[in-house]
Amino acid sequence: MTGRDGEAPGTGVSDAPPPESVEPGPAEPPPDERPASAPAAAEPADEGTQDAREPNAAETAQRPPGTRAAPVPEPSFDEFNDARRHSLLKSRRGAVNLGQTGSAVYIETMYGGEGGRPPASLQVVPLGEDIVTAIHVPVPGQTEMVDRLQQHHVLALDGEEGTGRGSTAVRILTECSRPRFAVNALYREEGDVVQGVCEQADEVLREGQGYLVEAGARPVTGQTLERLGRLADRAGAFVVVTGLPSSFPGRGDRVHVLGHRAPDAARVLEAHLAALLTRHRSRCLRDEQEGEARCDARSTAAFLTRVTADDQLKNALGLARSVEEVVRLAKLLAENVHTEDLTDVVGHWRNWLRLLARDMLGLDARQGDGDAPNPHHQAYRITYAFFDGHPLSDVVEAGDLLSRIMLPHFGVSEEDLDHQMSEQNIDRLVPPEMRAQSPTAADARADPRRAALAHAHLLHHMLESTWDAYSRLRLPLLAWLDLLVGGRGPGRERVRVRVAGLVGLLMGHEFDFVYRERVGVWARSDSGVRRQCAALALEMAAADESAADRVASRVQDWARSPGAALQDSAARAYGTSIGLRDVPGALTELGRLGRKPELAGSSSVSFSTAWLFLSGRVDDVMAELDRWTTSPDDYLPRHAVRTMLALGRATTSIDRPGRPALAELALDNDKNAELLIALWRRALVTRETTARAWHLMGRWLPDADGAGNEDLATLYASLAPRIFTDPLRDRALFHLEHVWLPRHEGSATIRRVLDALRTGRAGHGKGERR
Repeated sequence: MTGRDGEAPGTGVSDAPPPESVEPGPAEPPPDERPASAPAAAEPADEGTQDAREPNAAETAQRPPGTRAAPVPEPSFDEFNDARRHSLLKSRRGAVNLGQTGSAVYIETMYGGEGGRPPASLQVVPLGEDIVTAIHVPVPGQTEMVDRLQQHHVLALDGEEGTGRGSTAVRILTECSRPRFAVNALYREEGDVVQGVCEQADEVLREGQGYLVEAGARPVTGQTLERLGRLADRAGAFVVVTGLPSSFPGRGDRVHVLGHRAPDAARVLEAHLAALLTRHRSRCLRDEQEGEARCDARSTAAFLTRVTADDQLKNALGLARSVEEVVRLAKLLAENVHTEDLTDVVGHWRNWLRLLARDMLGLDARQGDGDAPNPHHQAYRITYAFFDGHPLSDVVEAGDLLSRIMLPHFGVSEEDLDHQMSEQNIDRLVPPEMRAQSPTAADARADPRRAALAHAHLLHHMLESTWDAYSRLRLPLLAWLDLLVGGRGPGRERVRVRVAGLVGLLMGHEFDFVYRERVGVWARSDSGVRRQCAALALEMAAADESAADRVASRVQDWARSPGAALQDSAARAYGTSIGLRDVPGALTELGRLGRKPELAGSSSVSFSTAWLFLSGRVDDVMAELDRWTTSPDDYLPRHAVRTMLALGRATTSIDRPGRPALAELALDNDKNAELLIALWRRALVTRETTARAWHLMGRWLPDADGAGNEDLATLYASLAPRIFTDPLRDRALFHLEHVWLPRHEGSATIRRVLDALRTGRAGHGKGERR
C-alpha cells in the first residue's frame, strides 16, 4: 500500500505529539511551496537586539557579561494563550478591555488529555477565624444569596473590583457551612482554578465545608456552574465563585449568578471605626497620664459622631475606590482619635500608596539616613512589585539581574557587587508593609512561593516612583526588561507577558520615549518573541483611552510599512484587544498581510485569527477562514490551515471534554462542515502541517467515544469519506488500522470511521447538535 508521492502511508508521520517548536512561527515554508522572493523565516542565529538601530551606549553598557541571548523559540499557541490569560497585570485605569463576545457559542481552550500538560493540583487554605468573623456590612440582596447557595450548593457573585465581593462570599459561606466557620479558599498555582475544582472535586470538597473560588476575569460558563453545583451537592459542600461581570458570559440565565454591589461606604466606615475605637480604649495611655482627658466610651462616641457628620470625610468617602480603602480610613482615624484637625489624616489616607512606594524606595529619606534601603534592596523591591503574583523564583532571577545593572550606577564597585547581591532572602529584602501578610476574604493569595503586594495598586505607584525618581536609570531599566524577554526556561512566557505589560504601562508616562527606545525596537526586531512583546505592550498602552488613538495609528503604520518585521508586528497586534475594537477591520488587515510572501513562514496571522476566535468572534472568523480557504492566493489557505490547527484543542466549555469547538460548529451548519472538510484536507496533505494534522485527528476520533458524544461520532463518520479522498485514503486507512485502532481497541468511533471509509458512506447521516 502506498500513499501520496509513492510513500508508505506512515512514512514521516508519527502519532506522537509533534515537537512544540513545530507549531509556533515563523515556520519555514516547504521548499517546494516557498516563493522565490520569500526569505527563510527561521529565527536569526543571534537573538540579541537586532533592530533597525544599534543598541545605544546605555543599553550596551548595562548588558552583564555573557547575557547576550541565543535563539529563543516562540511558544506554542496554547502556551502563549495560557500565559496571557493568567497575567494579573492591569492598566491603572482598568483591565484591558476584551470586548463583548460576538457569538452564542463561547469558546474556552482545553488543556490536558494525551499530549497535554498535567493539571496543577488545587491548594486548600482554611480561612482563619479573624477573617470569617470580621465585621461585615450587609450588601443588597444578601439574604437571597444565602438562599440560593443553600438551594444550589454553588453561587457566582459578579461584581467590580473593590465592591467587597470576597468578604460577602465568606459571610454567606459562613451562614451555610457546618460547623459555622468551616470556610476555605481554593487556589491553583497554574491554570484555571474553576476547572481545577471540577476536575478534583472528589479530592478537595468536604461535607459541610464552604469554599471560596476567585475567578477574577476568567470566563465561567453556565454549564460549568451547573456541573460545579452537582459536584458540590454530591459532596454536601458549598462553593461561591467570585469574579468580574465579564467572567460570566451566560447572563441570560441567572440561576447561579447574582450581581454584587458594594455596601454603603458610610456604614462601612462607621461599623469599623466603632469596633476599632472600642479596642483603642482598652490600651489608650491617656488613662494613665495626669492632666489629660480620659479616653472613655463617652469621648470615643463623641469622636465617632463628629467623624460621621464631617463634610470633609463625607467627600473623601466619595473618592474611595474600594471597601478596603474605607476600612483603611477607619484605621487611620482610630489611630488619630485625639487629633482635632483631621485634614492631614485624610490627606495621608488619599496618598498612602504613593507614600508607601516612596518609603519603600527610600526616596524621602534624608542623606546619610541609616534607614534608607541600599540599592540591592531597592532593586528587589522594584522587582517584587513589578512581578506581583508571580512565583518567587521569577522575582529572584529578575531581581538579581536588575541589581547587577543598577548597583554600578550607585557607585558599587565590582568587588562589592557579588557581596551585596549575596542577600536573596525575600523577608529581609522586602519589608512586611509591602507584602500581603495573610489570605483575606477578598484576596486568597496565600502561596508563600509567590509575590503578593499589600495592595494591587501599589505596583503602579512603585512603577511611577521608579520611573520619575531614577531618570538616569530609565534606559538601563528598559534594557533590563529586554534582557528578561530574551531569557529562556520554564515559565518564561509568563515573564514575557508581564514585561510587555510593564512596558505598556511605562508608555503612559512617556509614550514617545518608551516607544522609541523599546517598543519600536521590538517591533523591528528579528526576534519573534520581541515582536510579540511589542504588540502586547501596545495593547496595555491602549487600555488608557487617552492613548488608544495613538496606539491605533502606530499599528496602522506597522501594517503599511514596507518592512516585513513591522508587518508581522502589526499582525500580532490585531490578535489582541486592539483587534477586538474593530474585528471586521482587523480580519481584513490580517487577510491583506497574509497575502504577503514575507509573512508566509510566520504564525502571526494564524495565531491572531485564532485568538479572535477564542475571544468570542466565532462567526466573523469562520467567515474569514472560508474566504481564505477558497482564495486563489498562494498563502492565505496555509494561514487558514494553521489557524485550524491552533484551534484544534479548543472546546466550547471545560465541562464538555472531547468536543472540539470546530466540530460542534459543523454539526448543524453545512457551510461550516464544508469549511472543516477543506481545512482538514489541506492540513493533511501539506508537508508543513501533515504531522500535526494527523496527530490532531488521532485525538479527535477517540475523544468522540465519550458519553454524550454520539453526535460527533456520527459527524466524523459522515465527513471521513469526503476528507480522506485520494491521495489521503490509503494513508488514512493505515492510521486507522495500524496506529489508532491498536492504541484504542475499544473505540467505536474509529471503527465507525474505518467502516465508512471502506464502504464510502457514513451509514447514519450527519450529526445534529446535542
